[in-house]
Amino acid sequence: SVTGVQTCALPIFLIGLGIALASFAVVWIASDTGLELAEAMRLGGLTWLVANGATVVIAGVSYSLLPWGLLLIPILLLGYAGGWAVRRGRVDDLRGVALIVLPGTALYAIAGGVVSFATARSTTSIDPLGAVIACALVSLVALSFGAVRASGLHRMHGVPWLGPIARAAAVGVAAIVGAGAIAAAASLLLHLDDAITMAQSLHPGLWGGLGLLLIGIAYVPVAVVWGASYLVGAGVVLGPGVMVSPFIAAVSPTDLPPFPLLAAVPQSSSPMAWLLPVVGVLAGVLLGLSVLRAARHEPRLVRVLVAAVACAGAGLGLAVLAFLSAGGLGNGRLIQLGPSPVTV
Repeated sequence: SVTGVQTCALPIFLIGLGIALASFAVVWIASDTGLELAEAMRLGGLTWLVANGATVVIAGVSYSLLPWGLLLIPILLLGYAGGWAVRRGRVDDLRGVALIVLPGTALYAIAGGVVSFATARSTTSIDPLGAVIACALVSLVALSFGAVRASGLHRMHGVPWLGPIARAAAVGVAAIVGAGAIAAAASLLLHLDDAITMAQSLHPGLWGGLGLLLIGIAYVPVAVVWGASYLVGAGVVLGPGVMVSPFIAAVSPTDLPPFPLLAAVPQSSSPMAWLLPVVGVLAGVLLGLSVLRAARHEPRLVRVLVAAVACAGAGLGLAVLAFLSAGGLGNGRLIQLGPSPVTV
């Protein structure tokens, strides 16, 4: 029986919201910001909603560029909760998993809607329906992953080549994303002076500087995916008509926020940058070697077909990452930022 463990998402909601509220409470106690405690708690609730993928609206302008670093927290907590509920309920079939995941998703989504109503103000708010949908998607994916993995249903022996295809696709994605991380870090180091200048221009103070650091950490995964998109040649969009790509000699200047992490965005391209998309070819080689390990004794045509499907899976995985790394940070030139999923 899974009775009693169907509400596994509720404690995770309380834990995640409690972390956000406690963080702002500490800042409120330790600093002289002029905020009332109730306003600090409201900002904590907004932060929790943004961490679950909701779009915040400030003075009528939507900010939808998702800070992945925050999103990882509820995903990990919900994934653990799904696995715990399955083990506690001794579930080993699809029906039992559904009886855990679906009610948990519903509770988490309702909690997101309640928090969005509670934190709404005339100048800053989050659309309740959007908050419900975002929280539902996050909880559905994370709870399902944790529950399916703990139940053993992911070992689908009846589906041929599913395991090798998934592993090979993951190898390809990991290779490209890893190269993107190296490229983003190298570019940020090369433009470190610009990043420091941007940070100093904001005059953040001690607690503001700490907040700026945490926001930067939260957006590191986004910068990594931008780097991966640049390396494979898809480029990164910086507003209407502005593209950063290794195939474009120079990009039109665009007014970006004085955010230190954006200093890593290259403002020009050398002829050697045309060689960067070879990273995708090398990732394909690693993917092929993964297929070879699993299908060494199979006919050549089988290996080619398995590799082709794995390549399609890797492309789809990168497209999902690109979709999550695109959005807006305001209006005008900042209404569209990030890579195009289809192009990636």
